[in-house]
Amino acid sequence: MKIVKILLLLFLSFKVQSQHTFSGNFSPADAFRYIMVYHLSSDGIQYVTDTGVKDGQFFFTLPNSVSPGTYRLVYGVPQDKYFIDILYNCEEDIVFNFNLDEGITIVSSKENTIYYDYFTEIENAKDALMAFYSEGKSDKGEYIDLVNNLKQVQNSFETQSQGLIADTFVKANRHYLPKEYVSLEDYLIEKKKHYFDAIDFKNATLQASEFFSDKIINYMLWAIPPGTPEKDLVKEINKNVDFLASKLEVVPKVLQTSIWAKAWNKANESEVYTVSDYIFNTYLKKLATDTNNANLITNIETQTRLRKGAVSPDITWEENGVNKSLSGLTGASNYLLIFWSSTCSHCLNELPGLHEQVKTVKDLKVLAVGLEDGKENWEQTIPKLPGFHHAIALEKWESPYVQTFAIQQTPTYFILDKDKRFLDRPESAEAVVEYLKRSN
Repeated sequence: MKIVKILLLLFLSFKVQSQHTFSGNFSPADAFRYIMVYHLSSDGIQYVTDTGVKDGQFFFTLPNSVSPGTYRLVYGVPQDKYFIDILYNCEEDIVFNFNLDEGITIVSSKENTIYYDYFTEIENAKDALMAFYSEGKSDKGEYIDLVNNLKQVQNSFETQSQGLIADTFVKANRHYLPKEYVSLEDYLIEKKKHYFDAIDFKNATLQASEFFSDKIINYMLWAIPPGTPEKDLVKEINKNVDFLASKLEVVPKVLQTSIWAKAWNKANESEVYTVSDYIFNTYLKKLATDTNNANLITNIETQTRLRKGAVSPDITWEENGVNKSLSGLTGASNYLLIFWSSTCSHCLNELPGLHEQVKTVKDLKVLAVGLEDGKENWEQTIPKLPGFHHAIALEKWESPYVQTFAIQQTPTYFILDKDKRFLDRPESAEAVVEYLKRSN
C-alpha cells in the first residue's frame, strides 16, 4: 500500500509539473475579446482551447495531453490573418505582450525569445547586405564584413538554440553566403540554387509552420532569373510552381492544400490571375478534392467569378412588362450593382443619400436588386429611388444571386465598367461615391 501511495504522489506531482501557463497583455485592450488556441501539426490544425481577454489581459493553461510544437493563438477573423504563433516545449510558462502596431514582445520564454530575436537579427543582417547592392557600393572589404556578420548571427543562434524547438527553424533558415564578393546577379542566381539546402521537407515541425509556407511562397514569386523580360515573368513563376509541387510531394496532402491555398491567395491578391489560375487548375483543385475540402473549391471559384476584370454574372428581371438583363443594358461608362432589401433598416437609411449623390455622376446606370421575402414592401419602397433599374430576387437569402455574388450583408455594392467587368466592391455608399467621382 505504501508503494502505491508513493507512486500516486509521483504521478500527481508529474501531472502538476507538466502543465504550464500562457499569459500576457494585448493592446489596445478594446481591440481584443478572445483567443482561440490551435496546435499546428503535420495532420493540419487542431483546436486545443480558448479563453477570453479582459481589459487586454489573458491567462490560460494548456492541457496535460498536448505535445511540444507550434501553437497558434487566433485573436480575430479571418483566422489566417489575425494570429500569433508560439513555440511550446511543455517545460516552461510563457509570458508575452502583443501590440497591434508593434507586434510581439516576449517577456518570459527561452524558446520564443531565441526564436523571435533570431529572426529579427538575421533579417537586419540580410537587409544590410541587400542595401549594399541597392546603394551601388563596391567596397569588397565592407561586403565581406556584411557576409561575416550574417554568418556570425547564424552561428550564434544555432549555438543558443541547441536542444530547443527553435533550433529546427534557425537551422532551416540558413542563408547562402558567398565566400567572396559576387555581383548582385550572381548572388541571386546562387541564392536560388541553394534556397532549400537547409530545409528538410519531411520535417513535421517545419511542414506545419508559417515559416515553411512563407518560404515556399517567397520562392515562387521572387526566384526569377535576373533580366527576365516582363512578358516572361508569369511563365517563370509557373515554372517555380511546378518545381515547388515536386518538392512538396513528401508533405501530407492536407498541408499541401493549405500551402497552395495561401499561394493562390497571394497571387490572387497581387492580381496575377494567370498564376492563381495555374495553381488552382494544376494542383490545388485536385488536392482540395482529395482532402474533401469542397468549401475551398467553392470559395476560390466564387472569388474567381467576382474578381476584378471578370465579366459579371447576368441578372434578369421584368421592367414595365419588358424582360431586361444586366448584359443587355447599354449606354453607360459604368454600372453600379446594389444588393439591398426593403426590410433592411441600414439600406433604407443609406440608399436615399446614395441615390441623391450619384445623380451627378455622368454615364452611370444603377441596378438595384432587392433580396426580398415578398413584393409588398419592395413595391412601396422603389418609387423613392427613381432612375434606378429595379430587380427583385424573392426567397431573399435563399436567392441564387446570394451565392452567385457572395452576398453576406445588405447593402452590397459592385462597380462595373462599360463591358460589365468588375472594377471594385466598395464597402460603403461613401466609398461608392468616392470611386465613381474619382473615375468620372
